[in-house]
Amino acid sequence: MAMVSKLGLTAVAAVGITVQPKRILLMPILSLSIGATALVSRQIGAKEPDKANHSMQQFLLLCLAGGAVLYGAGFLFAEPFMCFCGANEETLTGSVLYFKILVIGQFLQAMSLMINACLRAAGKTRISMTTNLTANIVNVVFNYLLIFGNLGFPRWGVAGAAAAASLGSLSAFLISLWSVRKSAGGPLCLSFDRSFWRPDPQPVASVGSITFSAFQEQFFQRLGLFLFTRLAASLGTVEFALYQMIMNIANLQGYTLDGVATAATALTGQSLGAERPDLAEQYGKSALQIGYILQIVLGAFFILFRYQILGFFTDETSVIAAGIPLLYVMEAGCYLSSGAAVYFGALRGAGDTRAPARVTLIIVAIVRPLVSWLLCYPAGLRLMGIWIGYCIAHILRWLFIRRHYRKGNWKSIVI
Repeated sequence: MAMVSKLGLTAVAAVGITVQPKRILLMPILSLSIGATALVSRQIGAKEPDKANHSMQQFLLLCLAGGAVLYGAGFLFAEPFMCFCGANEETLTGSVLYFKILVIGQFLQAMSLMINACLRAAGKTRISMTTNLTANIVNVVFNYLLIFGNLGFPRWGVAGAAAAASLGSLSAFLISLWSVRKSAGGPLCLSFDRSFWRPDPQPVASVGSITFSAFQEQFFQRLGLFLFTRLAASLGTVEFALYQMIMNIANLQGYTLDGVATAATALTGQSLGAERPDLAEQYGKSALQIGYILQIVLGAFFILFRYQILGFFTDETSVIAAGIPLLYVMEAGCYLSSGAAVYFGALRGAGDTRAPARVTLIIVAIVRPLVSWLLCYPAGLRLMGIWIGYCIAHILRWLFIRRHYRKGNWKSIVI
């Protein structure tokens, strides 16, 4: 996004429009991956590697079929999809072009995501780190080459950014496949013989309710973010571009904390599979401590270097000055969000996806858009009102999910 910003605020807004559509298409895949992680972590904890391996293969086969349909539809209907998500005359052409190229790589990313979800359930988190690190390095390098036409490469602008992202997804997919080859060792491996292509609904069906509740959570999350983003887009191109800058900083912290949540998911599932709920609770407490400390460090970094970080996105001093108070409000919400992320992760590992779905519906899909709209328009706070609503919603989300987790009902869920 920082590199695209050198093309102008319209390019930032065009790319920003595609964020929520991309996540909407990813919803079913993420839901499946949550079910896969819950099941595989239990089977690993119960010392049943053959069942875990079979489960991974079946989830991957379903991901292959479902992803082809989802991303094929995204490519074919890119233009109406972008219009529905708030693209205007300035941003429509760029957002459609970016999205069509992006969905090709997103299909490969979905396959990589499913493999990594199963590997994380088995405690193999370094592979996820390697695939993501490689994908981002490839992405940044080809951004430099293809957005601006450096070193003899064509200058493709926004299309170059999408192509770079897709090349990064391709590299991540290849590494993920390589990591589950038969000779790699470990409990999980892929074999593309006849048994792989033979559907067995039992593993997926066994966590059907978990996957469905996870899908509900993803749907409510995307619905809330869609309404939130549409509200920001209604303020105009410049303010929406500023919104995208702050949201990218928030997402960077959120994705970092997702790593702690992922550890909580895997370790909770493995502990319950080994019939050690006490150990699962200890892992949850440790993950919470790490999450809070990590967010303090991240928040301090972004506040301390606020001018330099916002300067990555724009050279306009007026835009940077307008973004700094928004950054402060966003950081206030991110601290408690770090705890909520860990609670959500631990509950997913236990197979308790209903509570996260319920909290997401109430807070993210209803309360946050409503409060943000009230503060944005009736109260006249515009973009500041949107971010105050963001902060309030994160506080309420943390309070609700913390209360549910402390009840301890998740310890007795049977998969």
